[in-house]
Amino acid sequence: MVMAIKIVFLLLFIISVFPGYISAQKLTLLHTNDIHSKLTGYGPESDYTPLEINNDNTLGGFSRMATIINAQKQKAPDQTLILDAGDFLMGSLFHVPEKETGFQLNLMKKMGYDYITLGNHEFEFGSEVLANIIEAAQKQGGHPKIVASNLVFSKNVEDDKLQHLFENGTILPYDVFEKNGLKIGIFGLIGIDAASVAPASKPITFGNPFKLAAKTAKYLKKVENVDVIILLSHAGIVKDEKTGAFTGEDFKIAEKAPEIDIIIGAHTHSRTPQFLKVGKTYIVQTGCYGAEMGKIELSFTDGKIDDFAFELLPVDDKIKGDEKVQHEIESYISLINKNYLEPANLNYSEIIGKTAFDLTINFEKLSESNLGPFIADATKYYLSKTGNNVDICLVASGTIRENLVAGKSGLITPADAFRVMSLGNGKDSFPGYPLAVIYITGREMKDMAEAIVMLSNKGGDGFMYYSGFEIVTDPKKRFLKKVQQVKIGGQPIDLTKKNTQFYAVSANTYLLSFIGRIKKMSFGLLKVEPKDKNGVPVTYIFNQLADADKNRDGIQEAKEWIALIKYIRSFEKGSDGIPEIPQKYRKSKME
Repeated sequence: MVMAIKIVFLLLFIISVFPGYISAQKLTLLHTNDIHSKLTGYGPESDYTPLEINNDNTLGGFSRMATIINAQKQKAPDQTLILDAGDFLMGSLFHVPEKETGFQLNLMKKMGYDYITLGNHEFEFGSEVLANIIEAAQKQGGHPKIVASNLVFSKNVEDDKLQHLFENGTILPYDVFEKNGLKIGIFGLIGIDAASVAPASKPITFGNPFKLAAKTAKYLKKVENVDVIILLSHAGIVKDEKTGAFTGEDFKIAEKAPEIDIIIGAHTHSRTPQFLKVGKTYIVQTGCYGAEMGKIELSFTDGKIDDFAFELLPVDDKIKGDEKVQHEIESYISLINKNYLEPANLNYSEIIGKTAFDLTINFEKLSESNLGPFIADATKYYLSKTGNNVDICLVASGTIRENLVAGKSGLITPADAFRVMSLGNGKDSFPGYPLAVIYITGREMKDMAEAIVMLSNKGGDGFMYYSGFEIVTDPKKRFLKKVQQVKIGGQPIDLTKKNTQFYAVSANTYLLSFIGRIKKMSFGLLKVEPKDKNGVPVTYIFNQLADADKNRDGIQEAKEWIALIKYIRSFEKGSDGIPEIPQKYRKSKME
């Protein structure tokens, strides 16, 4: 009897002092990536009804995500982490006032996000604006902890403001904390490809992600003695459509830094229905736009993972959104209307047109897109209506950020149009890359057409859609000799050096800044020198902006997303009095 009592007391002592040895230690991670300011989901704005269930086809939305987060935190508050792997900004009208308000970052904190990292699109407006966004969120009540490990600051003053946030601990290279008796190390980084498409980040650069990951992981494991290492990686993985296998930078990171237990990926918008594994490292990613949230459930024995369960949670209209979060978003829409849309005679929710079919872009089948040619036609129409007559309009696939889908109603709003071409900023306070016009000769037109063919064959972000001209090729010809004719207005033009006529080419400033690099891209075999209308070489593309209103003083910047609105409004109206996108755009056609 005495022995039994001693055993009971011993067990009680062990339970009280070492609870993790009696019951399995567990962690639950909810994570997102590349949500791109889709606070009201992905799909037609007019269809989205987050406070009602089972009545729309839209996906995502912060109020629905908040419901999922709240349910998990109520279930297991001491073992739950909420994480995001970057590109949480840039992609809707909600990102526009961020530098003044810090609204989204603060809302993510309120929703329960614990840690986030930075993606390339967080640098879209430069490092100083990013610093302003973070500071604005701090004034509103804070933001999730930010881990960004491979930022390399310069000696220039342009990045001093963000550097100060790094030096004072607002941005962390890594963090170590305890959760449910486990010591956890977390860090974040931007990959090589992501860094290459973040030109506005300069003078900030990004350290080698593979070396940095290896160094940080070893430190966390050997010096900090953590049980679990989590990497928020804005590097990513890509899927080979032929084999179905994933490859990419996150695989290399896992090989170089085997101490990492979990890589939560981003940047490539890839979706992993099941977890991937390299050695002992688990790799997952949720796609994009908050259409799904990743859920990882971990259990540990002696501080080591003995079970790893992963699933993707749909964020759809089966989930009733959180009312408080939704009301905050709706109040923010009022601010966007007042400060940004009303001065342009627009309203966030007004109906500008309708479509009976989806206009889409598929990066695996870029040539089949009907959205790319539609945007190019819209741009050419808009420029002509504003007195900016051009021969050709170009649109790069990488600047198309969202499909224009019919949904249940087919109705289109300015918010829908903006999400299609949501990147960039000009010199004014109005969002979106401005359109510019350059001039090239007939011979340069031939070289530009060769570059377009080359990029189209390569695919990816550089695939070009165009309006106003036709390229006639001979696929049997050798590299950079495939273009046989270029037709403008249905008529072939002289592509020799004898043709000194200038042809007007328009695109957004981001794309046109790359035109002059065609020579380098083609190893010196092709040459296109952007010029003004007088033939003087262009050294600063913002001197070539298209003026959307020549009756007003100064340059009124023309924006692609406004071109979409103007073009849609120009179509013939249906019986309900709403302009309808013509059936000719149901299939892809470039002319």
